[in-house]
Amino acid sequence: MSQHIPNRRNFAASRREFMGASTAAAVAGSLGIVGAAHAAGSDEIKIALIGCGGRGSGATVQAMNTPANVKLVAMADAFQDRVDISYRQIASHHPDRVDVPDDRKFVGLDAYRKAIEADVDLVILATPPGFRPIHFEAAVNAGKHVFMEKPVATDAPGVRRILAANQVAKQKGLIVAVGLNLRHEDRYREVVDRIHNGAIGELNFLRTYYNSGGVWVKPRE
Repeated sequence: MSQHIPNRRNFAASRREFMGASTAAAVAGSLGIVGAAHAAGSDEIKIALIGCGGRGSGATVQAMNTPANVKLVAMADAFQDRVDISYRQIASHHPDRVDVPDDRKFVGLDAYRKAIEADVDLVILATPPGFRPIHFEAAVNAGKHVFMEKPVATDAPGVRRILAANQVAKQKGLIVAVGLNLRHEDRYREVVDRIHNGAIGELNFLRTYYNSGGVWVKPRE
């Protein structure tokens, strides 16, 4: 999106002009966007989680696994039980990095706006993808750095909305990263590069599969 995070190892910035480099919040262990920052004598990076399902909770824990001074200060979801479960899960991993009182636990379809407005530096967008363009647009307009899960849209109008908001993010100097998983993994990128350079000859057809070992099919909730 607006920055290629893995290659920006030495990008220094203020807290509001966030440093995107050695960080976490992505899929299957790939690192994405939280780095180091400072503003007015503070190096704390305040995060809002929007979308409190398993992926959002996992991305937040991954962000907290980094050396950066990261703190979760706001949460938003359409359903109260998802906020409550996610809060307990994240706090069980990093109790010292969670500061989300009840008045910063937002519920409802408009909860994302309240979380974005809660004096945060970075938002993690992990709701179902149909909501992603609206949430991304709102975060960028508010001047927030963004990590968002893939897919980023579900239809052509949504894709155009994402692209337009990303142009605004570039103009504002915001850091944006997407959980593109293995596309940020050095070993994976090297394999792809070797294939492109003819290591296994000329290709007529190629199909790849990724199986993490988990069972991803479950009954509808």
